[in-house]
Amino acid sequence: MNIKFLMASLLLVATLFSCSKEDIKYENNKNGQLKLKFDHIVGGKSLVLNDYTYSNNSNEQFNVELIKYYVSNIKLTNEKGEEYALPKKESYFLIDAADKASLFPKFNIPEGKYINLEFVLGVDSITNTLPVEERTGALDISKHGMYWSWNSGYIFFKMEGTSPASTSTDKKFRYHIGLFGGYDKPTKNNVKTIKIDLRKAGAAEVKENLSSDIHLMVDLGKVFDADNKISIAKNSTVMVSGPNDLIAANYASMFTHDHTHNFQKLSNE
Repeated sequence: MNIKFLMASLLLVATLFSCSKEDIKYENNKNGQLKLKFDHIVGGKSLVLNDYTYSNNSNEQFNVELIKYYVSNIKLTNEKGEEYALPKKESYFLIDAADKASLFPKFNIPEGKYINLEFVLGVDSITNTLPVEERTGALDISKHGMYWSWNSGYIFFKMEGTSPASTSTDKKFRYHIGLFGGYDKPTKNNVKTIKIDLRKAGAAEVKENLSSDIHLMVDLGKVFDADNKISIAKNSTVMVSGPNDLIAANYASMFTHDHTHNFQKLSNE
């Protein structure tokens, strides 16, 4: 190989990679794409619906048949401390482990380097009490099996599966967690705000005509084994009664920022 050509090629590569990210210019009047990627695991194992057995710290085996939850009210803060909130009507996503497309919510936001991500796991009280005709898409109360018509409120998080430890006759466990504080009388408030510092595993650098992809690991094992120990044998069915607040406190800790891929080509995924 021609030595001069090789040296010139190496110099070009070095020059390209020596460009500091501080040199990137962001323009507030331009938008780029941000994508959230939800990757479900149980402990250190990937989630496989229906046919994989996991165990919790109560030594109970279980499999998972269904996982759905609402992610809403998304906000990002850039390195200047400026906050951008996704327009409210565009900020409701239903994550469904059985629906691959739902695992990659994406939206456009102003260019910038974003260092903090915040979202609500659940549906806020105002939206819970909107006229039904204003609740469309992910919030449609008739389409997704995520609404208690008898209790006038959304189910924020739904996890179902089977376990030999279950005391239900069908050996299922069902955790349907909602409650937003009450409409006409007080209830528990299980709306959880999730705050994630993006700096350690990579800030989101949003540029026009490109995508910044924030990869979040979602450890469903935390439902049983976070600050509160939840036993399937003791709590096979938890809905409006039972330790729904303890389960909500547990699943609020299940999100971890794994990495960010910046300057990605736009795709139809």
